Amino acid sequence: MDARIESYIRTFGYWGVFLWAVLGGEESLVVAVWLVKQGLLSLPGVVAASAFGGAVGDQMYFYLARRYGWTRLRRSARGRRALERAQALLARYGPSVVIASRFLVGLRITIPLVCGTLGMSALIFSLLNLASALLWASFYAVVLHFVLSAIATPRWRVWMAVVVTSALALALLIRWRRTHSTCACPAAKEEDHVGVGSG
Repeated sequence: MDARIESYIRTFGYWGVFLWAVLGGEESLVVAVWLVKQGLLSLPGVVAASAFGGAVGDQMYFYLARRYGWTRLRRSARGRRALERAQALLARYGPSVVIASRFLVGLRITIPLVCGTLGMSALIFSLLNLASALLWASFYAVVLHFVLSAIATPRWRVWMAVVVTSALALALLIRWRRTHSTCACPAAKEEDHVGVGSG
């Protein structure tokens, strides 16, 4: 947990949550919900501050793109790929993509930039952006609150340890099988080729 964020939120309360959410990221939500568990903040207050902060941050990207376009993003290969993905999603699903933008890894900032550049209505973007931010803040705050509550309960610690261990074991098994099958296939093909040639 980032000590700087915790110190800032402890000092400025909901304004601290708001400002860190403007800068973006779930890390401030983790800290804020942790402080909720300590009785220093309320969960509805954290959701509201995070949602409005996140919405303001995306509005800034939207209006910057309307004014300056996406020139800077095009300078990097990663930026160009993100732009292409965002444009494809907007072409296929329209403005509704804005609602999902905060849950799309790697596109949260790009989608407001593309919307601003393509001239989407500021009113439509603002309403959809606020809805997206509220869904994002509510989802993460509730999930984090549940997880932190579970960690604090001895009985749940055991279950969470079992779940985490099982998930890690499954991931390792899948990775091992993929590696094993990838290694085995060329050998099998080579054997087949030798067999055909010798016959």
